Amino acid sequence: MKERTYQIVLEGIVITVTKKCIKNMYLRIKKEDGMVLISAPYQMSDLRIRRFAEERLPWIREYQEKYKELKQQKDLRPALSEAEIRRRKVLLKAAVEKLIQKYEQLMRVQVSGVTIRQMKTRWGVCVPAKRQITFSLRLAEKPRAAVEYVVLHEYAHFVRADHSPAFWAVVARYMPDYKARRRLLAPSVQGGMESPEGPPPTY
Repeated sequence: MKERTYQIVLEGIVITVTKKCIKNMYLRIKKEDGMVLISAPYQMSDLRIRRFAEERLPWIREYQEKYKELKQQKDLRPALSEAEIRRRKVLLKAAVEKLIQKYEQLMRVQVSGVTIRQMKTRWGVCVPAKRQITFSLRLAEKPRAAVEYVVLHEYAHFVRADHSPAFWAVVARYMPDYKARRRLLAPSVQGGMESPEGPPPTY
């Protein structure tokens, strides 16, 4: 079935709705421009989608303003020197590898390689087939609790490759407070905050 895309306007906010083959409804705000996107199942009524968006208007305004402020701060922030980038990579990799040793012992799954590189839209990327994980250099600016959440999140993909309830159950088993830690990464998780109707947001 072909995707259907249309727009609704609520109190001056333009929201792009796309109906597709999914089970749950999600609202996402793009970090780059504050655009509001809703993904919904084909069978979801337009009225329910509209109410879903109306209930989240305060949340939408809050994060659009945060993204606006972040963009202004980024525009004023000086670029990192090559020496500083290398220093951060070394420190972050050491911290990540120490955490990986912890979860290798707990979960009995080994990682073959860890890479640190600059990524704008992801905190981490996992390749289960190769047992490799890449982490964003931006994590160097985050508290240790948030870094550990990202490590476990990517590590959990060695057990469950998707973001199903079973995946989140694995994360919760080893980190009961993962939701609080995940909030430490806000407001720039995977290129935009997400407000799900059902399960936790995709990572």
